Amino acid sequence: MSGEGLPGRFESGRVRVGDHVRWRGKEYRMDAHAGPTVTLQPVAPGAGTPVDALYRAVAGAADFAVLDPAGRPVERTGLPPLGTLLRGVSKEDRTNALDWHRHIKEIDTGIRPGRLHPRPGYDPATTTVAQRCQAKAAELEDLGDVRVSWRTLDDKRRKWKAAGENPLVLIVDGRKGRPPRPGGHTDPRLIEAMHEVTDALAKESGGRINRALDLVEDLVRRRYAKELRDPAEAERLLLPQSTFYKRMAELGLSDVLRQTTRQRSARASKPKGPHAPSHAQKPGQLTQIDTTPLKIKALGEDGEVVSAELTSLVDVASRSVAGLMIVPAVTGDGPPGQRVGGRATRAFDLVLTLAQCFAPLPTQPGWDPLTAAATSALPFGELRAADPRYTEATAARPVIHPATIVLDQGSPYLSRHFEDVCAFLRIAIRYARKDQPTDKPIGERFFSTLADGFSQHVAGWTGRNHQARGRGIDRGPLWTINKLQQMANEWVALEYQQLPHKGLTHPALPGQHLSPNEMYAALVSRSGYRPRPLTPEDSRKLLVPAWVKVTDKGFEVDNRPYQSPSGELKPLEGLDSGLEGPGAGGRWEVRYDPYRPEVAWLYDHRSPGRWIKVEFVHRHLLTDPWTVDHWDAATALVLADGGRKDHHAAIALAVKDRRRRTRTAPSRRSRTNALPPFQGPALDVEAVAEDRYAGIGDLDLDAIVPSPVRVLPTAEPLPTQRPAPASAALAGLFGDDADDEDEDPEQEQRAALLGGDASTLLFEGEL
Repeated sequence: MSGEGLPGRFESGRVRVGDHVRWRGKEYRMDAHAGPTVTLQPVAPGAGTPVDALYRAVAGAADFAVLDPAGRPVERTGLPPLGTLLRGVSKEDRTNALDWHRHIKEIDTGIRPGRLHPRPGYDPATTTVAQRCQAKAAELEDLGDVRVSWRTLDDKRRKWKAAGENPLVLIVDGRKGRPPRPGGHTDPRLIEAMHEVTDALAKESGGRINRALDLVEDLVRRRYAKELRDPAEAERLLLPQSTFYKRMAELGLSDVLRQTTRQRSARASKPKGPHAPSHAQKPGQLTQIDTTPLKIKALGEDGEVVSAELTSLVDVASRSVAGLMIVPAVTGDGPPGQRVGGRATRAFDLVLTLAQCFAPLPTQPGWDPLTAAATSALPFGELRAADPRYTEATAARPVIHPATIVLDQGSPYLSRHFEDVCAFLRIAIRYARKDQPTDKPIGERFFSTLADGFSQHVAGWTGRNHQARGRGIDRGPLWTINKLQQMANEWVALEYQQLPHKGLTHPALPGQHLSPNEMYAALVSRSGYRPRPLTPEDSRKLLVPAWVKVTDKGFEVDNRPYQSPSGELKPLEGLDSGLEGPGAGGRWEVRYDPYRPEVAWLYDHRSPGRWIKVEFVHRHLLTDPWTVDHWDAATALVLADGGRKDHHAAIALAVKDRRRRTRTAPSRRSRTNALPPFQGPALDVEAVAEDRYAGIGDLDLDAIVPSPVRVLPTAEPLPTQRPAPASAALAGLFGDDADDEDEDPEQEQRAALLGGDASTLLFEGEL
C-alpha cells in the first residue's frame, strides 16, 4: 500500500518481516522489503524460488491475508493506507509524521524502512527494545534534530502500536490536546467565588478590582469558615493580592469589571450551559420560537388603531413554520404600572402556538387552490394514510411535533404555565442568552423573510423603522387582527413553504435548493411520521390553570362566578381537595380559556379523567363574544363609578354595554355589528359526540334500484266550499257575542265607507 507521491516509504501497517501471508492461493513468508518491493518465500517445501513483487499488488489481491501460526487469517487493521491517512494533514505535519514513523519502525523491528539489513546497534537478534530506544535517543541528539529521552521514545512506540502503527499519533502534542484550565492550579472554589462576585457587581456602578478582592475574601471567609482553620486550606483559598489580580486577568474578569453597566448586565443574564449550533437531522428535533413586533397597524374591535405582535415557531431541519400567532399589542390607559386594558403576547398565546404543531392547518374560504397540501410537494398520500386528519382541505403546512425548543428569556416564555405545558407535551426547553439573537438565528431570519414577502405588501405596513414609516397610515384602510392571522397563514402555505430556500440542500440533490415542503418530504421519508392528536382532555390541560374553593355558590376565577347547571359541584361544596403544592393548598384545579371565559373546567383528581363543566353565572346576559380583557375593563369602570368587585351582574352588564358601544364607534367602514374580538384559535375541549352512522360504509349507487310505483284508486272529488269571511273566522276564534264596550265609532264609520265591518278592518291593520 505505497502512497502516491511518497516514494521509498514502505508502509508496513499490516505486514511485517517474517509474517506468513496468503497470496494467489499459496502461503508465503515475507523475507525482506526494499522500497515498494517485497520478497516472498514460498512456505511449502519445493514450492519454488523467492518472488519479488510490488507490495501494492500483493496487498491488493482479492485473497490476500496475513496468517497466524495456525494458518488462519488475521483480522486486518482498520487504518487506511499511509498515503491516504496523511493526505488530510499539512505538508509539514506529513513530513514530521513520516520521519517519526521511520524512527519508531526501526526501534520496533530493528530494520529501517527501505533497508534490507539492520544497522549497528539495532539488530533485534542482539539488542532489546530498550537498548534500541537508547541508541535512537543518542542518534537524534547527535543529529541535532530533537533532544528526547529513551523513555519518551518507548512511550511513543507504545502509543504508535496501540493506534495500529498510525504515524499521526507521533506528532500529536498531548499538552495541546488537554482542555484549557483557566486559573491555573487555583482552587476551583475560589474561582467560583470570583465569578459570583463579578456577577453580583453586574448591575452596580463600576469600580476598581480591589473592590472585588475585598468582596471575594469576605465571601470565602463566610462560606468556608470551617475549612480556613486548616493552614493548608487557608493558603489555597486566600490568595495574595498579586496572584489574585493575575487570576482575575486570566479568567477575563478584570475586563468585565471595566465594561459598561449595560454590557455587564447582559453578560450576567446569560444562562448557564452550552449553546449548541442550530443543526438538526429530522423534523421537530430542534425548533426555535420567538416574538417580534409585526410592523403592521391593525383595526381593533372598537374601531381604533392597534399594533400587533407575531410569534412564530420554525423547524430547524426543514425551515418549516410549525406555528404562527398574531396578537394585538395595546399599551393601555393610565400611568405606568397602573395601566388598564393593555395587552401583548401572553403565555397562553404561546400555548396556542404550540397547539398548532399537533394538528393540520385547514384552508379557509377564498384561499388560492395552490395552498392545499394535496397539490404541494408534501407526501400527501402517505400523510393521509397515517393521519386521517389530512384532507383535501388541509393547507400545505406540515405537522411538526417539536422535541426541543430554543427560546429567549421574555416574561411569557419564563411563565410557569408555559413550562408546564411543554413538560406535558414532552418538549424540552433550551433558553437562549439574553440579547443574543445568534442563539436562534433561523427564527430571527424568518422575521426578515416575513417582512419582505408578506408584511410590506399589506395595508398598514409601517416600515422597518420610524425613519421609513409612511404618513397617514392610521387614517388609511386597515385589517383586523383575525384577518391578518388568516392572511399570514395563507402566505405561509402558498409562498414560504413552497419556494426554494438557499439554506436547504440535500445530499441526493447536490447544487439544488429545496423548499421547506420538499425538505420535509425528504426528511420524513427517513424519520417517519406518527400523528399525535390532542384529545379534549389534553386540550383542557393546555388551558390557563386556577385554584379555587367550591362553595354553595360555586366558585370564582378572577372575580368571575361559575356554577354547574347540572349540580355536579354539589358534592364538592366545602370539601378540601387534599392537594398540596404551589397555589393548591387544598383547593381544586380549574382550567379556563381567557379568550372564551363563558365556560370553565374543574378537574376532579379523585376520579382520574373526570372533568366537570361549569358555566359563567351571568352567561345569559352576554350574547356577544367576550374575553377576560373585556371583564377586567368593565370591572375597572364599575369600581370607578363607586361599585364593588362582587357586583358581578353590574360588571356583566358593563361588558355588554361596551360591546354594544363598539357597534356605533367611529370606523373607516359603515357597519352595524361590532367587530369580532381577538380570541385566537379555539382548542377542542368539548367531548366528541357519538357518531350514529359510524361503521356504515359508502353507498353503492349502482346497487340502488327504483321503488315500484303503486297505483292509487280514484276517489270522489271533494265538494267545493265557499271560504268563510274573515269576520266569521275571528268570531270563531274568540267566540264573544257580547257587544264590545270599547268599540270606536270612527272605526265603524270608516268600515261603512270602505264596504267592510270594523273587526275586519282592524285585523288587516294589525297585519
